Amino acid sequence: MLTLGKVTFEFKIDELIIDSIGNSSSLNVGRNTLNDFESMVKTNQGLGKISGNENKFPENCNYVEDPDDLDMFFGDKDKIDKKLKGV
Repeated sequence: MLTLGKVTFEFKIDELIIDSIGNSSSLNVGRNTLNDFESMVKTNQGLGKISGNENKFPENCNYVEDPDDLDMFFGDKDKIDKKLKGV
């Protein structure tokens, strides 16, 4: 049961099947409160997803250009904010 202000929600799930959990995900069972939950993901991909049978890539050449100076931030949020603002 979830209460938001004067509105209450109740969810009843008989069965839950999870095929996969991707990046930046959270699966929680029971009564949970995620305080200050943060998640960061960065992915670079040069070819993509290949499906099927007998795939051929003769003379295949892949290139990824990633000009980012910084991809991810970890650590103290105040220090990160100052760095982003150039302080």
